[in-house]
Amino acid sequence: MIKSLMLSTSLLLSVATMATEGKVFLETSNTQIKTTSEFYVDVMVKDLPEVYGVQLSVSYDPQTLTLIDQNPKIAGAQLEHGNFLDTKRLYTLRNQATPKSREVQYIVSQVAPAESASGDGRLARLYFSAPTNATNTDISIKRVEFGTRHGEKHIYRTNTPLNLSFDAQFSQQEKPTPEMPDWLLVLSTLLPASLIAWIFWRKTKSQRRPDQTA
Repeated sequence: MIKSLMLSTSLLLSVATMATEGKVFLETSNTQIKTTSEFYVDVMVKDLPEVYGVQLSVSYDPQTLTLIDQNPKIAGAQLEHGNFLDTKRLYTLRNQATPKSREVQYIVSQVAPAESASGDGRLARLYFSAPTNATNTDISIKRVEFGTRHGEKHIYRTNTPLNLSFDAQFSQQEKPTPEMPDWLLVLSTLLPASLIAWIFWRKTKSQRRPDQTA
C-alpha cells in the first residue's frame, strides 16, 4: 500500500512540476488608459523550455472592463492568439470569457507536425474597453500551465497583477504594430542581401570592361 502510494506520488511529480525555467507575465504599452477607449494587454513568455500547449486563465473585473471579441463567428468573447505557438497548427479547446467567474479561459494545443515552442514570445493578446466611470483596476494571470509533447506539465506561479488607471485626460493607447507574414519577413531579410550582391556584381562587371578594351 505504502509502496503503491509512493509510486503514484512519484508519477504525479514527474507529470506535473513547478516550473523553474522561464516566466509568464502581463504587459501593455501604457498603464494609463483613456476612458471609453479600447486598449490591449499582452500575455508574454520569456525563456520558456520546449512546450506544446497551454492552459491559461486571466482574471479581470467585468464590471470595469469589457473584453472585446476577436472572433465574432464563435459564440462568446474570444481573445487573440499570440505568435509564440504555431497558430497554423493549433487546436483550440477553449477560448472564452466567463464574466461570472471574472476570467478568460484559454486552452490550446499544437498538433503534428508542429514543432515544440520555446524561448520568448507573445502567448495571447486581450482587447478591452472601459466605461466613462472607470478609475482603477487589476488584471492578473490566475492560472498558467504548459504541457510538453511528451505529456509533462509545467506549472508557473502567477505574477504581480497589472494595475491600470483610467482618466478622460489620458492619451489614447496606440494600436499594436501589425505583424509581418512569414513570407514577407523572409523577403525583407533576403532583399538587402540580394541588393548588395547585385551591386557587387555590377561593380565587378564594370571593372572588367576597361581590362577587356585594353
